[in-house]
Amino acid sequence: MPAPKRLAVLRCLDWSAVVAAKNSTTPCAVIHAQRVISRTPAAVRYGVQVGMRRRHAQALCPDIEIVAHQPSRDRTAFDAVVRVVNELVPLIEVSEPGLIVFAARGPSRYMGGDGPMALKIVEALKTSVADSRLAALLVGVGVADSRLAAQIASHASAMASSSANLFVPYVVEPDKTNEWLAPQSVRVLGEFASINRETISLLERLGLNTLHDVCALSESVLAGRFGELGVELHRLSRGDEQYPLAVVPHPPEHLCIEKFDEPVSDQQIIINSVQRMAVAFTEYYSVHGSVCVRIVISFESEAGKRSERLWYRPQGLTTSAIIENAKWQLEAWLASQLAGDISGDPESHALENYALENYGLVRVQLIADEVRTDTAQQLRLWGGSTQTDETATQAISRLSELLGSSAVQVAKWQGGRDVLDSYELVSATHAQTIGSASSHEQISAQKWRGALPNPSPSVVYSEPIQVQINDQFGKLLSVSARHELSASPVSVIIGSTHYKVNSWAGPWPVEERWWDSARSRRLVRLQLVCEKITADSALQILAMLAILEHGEWTVAAIYS
Repeated sequence: MPAPKRLAVLRCLDWSAVVAAKNSTTPCAVIHAQRVISRTPAAVRYGVQVGMRRRHAQALCPDIEIVAHQPSRDRTAFDAVVRVVNELVPLIEVSEPGLIVFAARGPSRYMGGDGPMALKIVEALKTSVADSRLAALLVGVGVADSRLAAQIASHASAMASSSANLFVPYVVEPDKTNEWLAPQSVRVLGEFASINRETISLLERLGLNTLHDVCALSESVLAGRFGELGVELHRLSRGDEQYPLAVVPHPPEHLCIEKFDEPVSDQQIIINSVQRMAVAFTEYYSVHGSVCVRIVISFESEAGKRSERLWYRPQGLTTSAIIENAKWQLEAWLASQLAGDISGDPESHALENYALENYGLVRVQLIADEVRTDTAQQLRLWGGSTQTDETATQAISRLSELLGSSAVQVAKWQGGRDVLDSYELVSATHAQTIGSASSHEQISAQKWRGALPNPSPSVVYSEPIQVQINDQFGKLLSVSARHELSASPVSVIIGSTHYKVNSWAGPWPVEERWWDSARSRRLVRLQLVCEKITADSALQILAMLAILEHGEWTVAAIYS
């Protein structure tokens, strides 16, 4: 029987906030969609938590530094950590900034065990990465027989190191991963395995509070209740990979290897070659009813230097994902080569031209490391992806190549009752296609209780506009504890502009997360149709969504 796979995970907690902060002692929070997605240890001491609204975080810590989310900044800063780890471990997997996964069996034997291996890697980071902002960085290393267990262990290691002010690796004994996972809460599936919150909440309501409870049910029972997701839940809970691997013949050499007759120094030509290979690569596995979830991208220069890195995506690596990963790897590799060859002011040496002239590539290769069976999907007779969607996808891919991956963004539905949080802008290269918003997402959007009914507003303000809504006596409109208006709205004042209310609907109360004092929210919505006489005696009609929260009226969105 083959030995179980042994994985190690190095986790840098709140990496995005640590690299965005001015220094290690500054309270800082990274904001995306008006929510905190990362915060520094200094901000944690004030009670700032992930998921908080921006205003709540600023109320807890008035001096907190607010920074917008920039994935490119996180990736560029994380390259220094990747280079250090790559000197000790030959092949590493970097799927997101702040997280490194690698096979632990070989490095562990070479360095004298899992614990000494983790200590040596962290010690190398402390001595090699010279950045004052990283003094407050919490690093954890976890080793286990499954990806989920290793990720949980790395988080526990980082938290234990924070409490003890001394690095403490967390090693799960070989062949004990299943027993170690059993008492873990099912919430770890949402935090470390990307299982949606609704499924986690349903499991808890069904009385399945731990992974042992999930494993106690047979796989067929979970499949009957949750479908394919139930099989995934059972596999994760018992310490297996999220998807079963499939045995598929390797693609022909001409589909996954590109050899250049002359060294290529134009980065765009290299990326175009990767794109052609990625299209053929994904189509090959699609024809065989499978999808690649773990891939090795390899570059080789004329001087014989190589760059190999693992990339992982449990849902399957699409063409756009492979291209984006290749760009990140190529840019980081060239930057590391230049750092070793050039000293002084980088700009004075024209680093980009230097790289193109001295690091021409002669070989690019894609190697499928893990392949799983592609989940079957019943296509609809009408609707779905059209030729227009495919044309738009090709145009977006071209724009992303010219302007950068973060320059082109598309809207992605993520649910919620707040019109500002229902959709988020994500990089187009990380989206499947323009028409990839499945019917499941559309149905979920319609079934979200308390969400704003259709039609959706055309303009949603990132910062709501302060307004006054008055009754016929000029008094500010209020709402009672029974959610009743004090009077009918008559006028709306926005700045120095007065509007007359023609019709209105509501109020509709919204009370969210009442059990969580940090994230609870209570508000009332009111839809208004107003009119205004302009200077040229024209009638201007304006429909708006007004919100009453904390005793203040604001306009959150406009209908046109």
